[in-house]
Amino acid sequence: MHPFFPAVFHFSSLIVLWSLPVFAATPAPKGYLDASKIAEAPFDPKDATAALKAAVHSGAAKVWVPNMGTPWLIDTVWLKSNQEVLFEKGAVIESKPGRRFYEGGHLFKAVSLQNVTLKGHGATLKMRRDLFASGKPYKPSEHRHAIVVYASKNVRILGLTIKDTGGDGIMIGGLTHSSYNKGVLIKDVLITNAYRNAISAEDLTIDNAVLINTNGTSPQEGIDFEPDHEKQRIVNFAVRNSIIMNNKRLGICFPVSGLLTASKRERGIPITGVIENCTIYNNGYHAWGGGVDKQWGDGLSMKWHLDGVKVRNNLFVKNAGAGFLVDGYGIGYLQKADYCAFWGNKQGNVASQAGLGKGCVTDAKPIFVSTDAADPNFMHLSPKTSTRITKGSSTGSFIGARAIAAKAE
Repeated sequence: MHPFFPAVFHFSSLIVLWSLPVFAATPAPKGYLDASKIAEAPFDPKDATAALKAAVHSGAAKVWVPNMGTPWLIDTVWLKSNQEVLFEKGAVIESKPGRRFYEGGHLFKAVSLQNVTLKGHGATLKMRRDLFASGKPYKPSEHRHAIVVYASKNVRILGLTIKDTGGDGIMIGGLTHSSYNKGVLIKDVLITNAYRNAISAEDLTIDNAVLINTNGTSPQEGIDFEPDHEKQRIVNFAVRNSIIMNNKRLGICFPVSGLLTASKRERGIPITGVIENCTIYNNGYHAWGGGVDKQWGDGLSMKWHLDGVKVRNNLFVKNAGAGFLVDGYGIGYLQKADYCAFWGNKQGNVASQAGLGKGCVTDAKPIFVSTDAADPNFMHLSPKTSTRITKGSSTGSFIGARAIAAKAE
């Protein structure tokens, strides 16, 4: 045997072992295509874009994205109509370092689609704010969103944790001056440490969401209802059972100049919707300290008086500005919040043309069991909280997003 043969053999063995594919530990549920096992594009831990694109573009009605024990590093994946993408608990989808995100880029994009579901209780979509802010070759940008939905119908985003984005957590908008989304549901999501907004939105339902720690570049809000053109629309929306907290500028905002003017307040279809059973807490600050100009720290801010938006059963607590502010531009009556509780808002419970309506509570302090998002009792009310809050809603139940904790000090 040649004296060098053993060394060559061992070297080759190392290459073979290093090149072995990563296999998912959990088989795909029945009826789902496993995105890690597409023959022409198997999962690659260094760049999983091809694998995920191949699965999404395969025509399969259901796609399974398993927890590989290592992140799916991807560039932008364009979604398809009539498809559910199910992420396994523990799966992590992460923006891949490199040129696709030098100036912009998204993790997932839906444009003019219908019947799309992204579902993943316990799964995480993660971007690399640390890289985006590191300088060359990364350029300053506020448009590196995790999920973008344009001019689509019947879109559901369920259960995901979205963190560290270079723009919005979820951006929902029109593709043209007159296009808009219809039937968008965002439920059971947690969005934290977004750079611009947690959710930028039109025409949707947000239910049981946690939208926290938005900071970076303006508007720095939990939810930003901001249509760009008068033919777009915010109609029959609902924000309910949600926690909007520690966002650096505002909690929820309606800068709706694209639809309205002071002289002709409703050029397009009137804005209608409800904000109910939400806890809007500590906005105007963020989790790592450092407030902003207090005039921008409102919990809920409306640029115009919006008669078709109902505000009820919400907690407004410790916001740096007012709890609820309406900048009504000379309209001679108040827009009222009903059955809401206010405590510790630095610039007052209500301001400008916002007013207290039926059943409001202003002299009872809400006591939260925990303000740590990782705690099972996060923002649940303590049993020590006044019954004026725990039984003070329009239905005789609790005001805010979370019930009384069953076991808590």
